[in-house]
Amino acid sequence: MSVHIRPHPLFTRQGDDVQMDLPIGLDEAVLGARVEVPTIHGRVRVTVPKGASSGHTLRLRGKGIRRGHGPGHGDQLVRLRIVLPPEVDEDLTRFMEDWRTRHPFDPRARMKGAAP
Repeated sequence: MSVHIRPHPLFTRQGDDVQMDLPIGLDEAVLGARVEVPTIHGRVRVTVPKGASSGHTLRLRGKGIRRGHGPGHGDQLVRLRIVLPPEVDEDLTRFMEDWRTRHPFDPRARMKGAAP
């Protein structure tokens, strides 16, 4: 007998933990927000911290798979992914141009000199 398991559209499993990517808006990343997140146990509200970056991971303790080798459940790991709107309007463009001029920041500064 052969068993085939289809991937879930939202969740992946790593041991007893469940992982997912959570799309958030630029405003939610900058200002912080309370957002609803699906889990395998139902929906919960989580806090996106002010100044969150893509890749930041939130841990929802006990929201993973029931442990087969002991009591309790694994965790759910929620990786934040900043998503921009499909169209960037003039207001956002002007704001970002002004912000970039007044607040220079190089997100790749630590990479300089690291590559051969």
